Amino acid sequence: MCINNHMTAFTRTPPATDLLQPSKFIFQFDRIKTVQYFCQSINIPGVNLGQAPISLPTADIFAPGNKITYNPLSIHFLVDSKLQGWQELHTWYRAIASPESFQERKTLTAMANQYSMNKKNNYSDATLTVLSSLNNPILRVQFINCFPITLSDIIFDSSQSADDIVTADGTFIFDYFNFLPLT
Repeated sequence: MCINNHMTAFTRTPPATDLLQPSKFIFQFDRIKTVQYFCQSINIPGVNLGQAPISLPTADIFAPGNKITYNPLSIHFLVDSKLQGWQELHTWYRAIASPESFQERKTLTAMANQYSMNKKNNYSDATLTVLSSLNNPILRVQFINCFPITLSDIIFDSSQSADDIVTADGTFIFDYFNFLPLT
């Protein structure tokens, strides 16, 4: 019989019975604010711990690894008519690896880093706020030291309806994430 602090054999009822809804969230980067309003989907990345092999004369056995590897953070967002969110991400790329000159890189980095003088130049923290069914914040997930690795194409297609909305995807690597208490 398994007994823990949350559910006992006598009650068999978990302390929270409300279920997570996939459309109840807010996502924002410290560095780029526009994406918050247009973000359509985001993942809480999966985690891999790996294993360490231990060789024995008759078989190999495994122990838990000691290095956490996170899957990438991916967002899907609507593109506004002036491409502002997409351009903010593109500017971040250019600040990291400018194709024109070192001066452009220096200027873009200074512009993009106005959000915080204490952060590393090419990084940004990001926060996912999970909402209840009543749109109240119930959980925050903070991603530490994100940086972009992919930004999808923008496709213009005259065969589509004017009612279709252009979307884009961004993929980010980060150091780790924390679940934050609500204050």
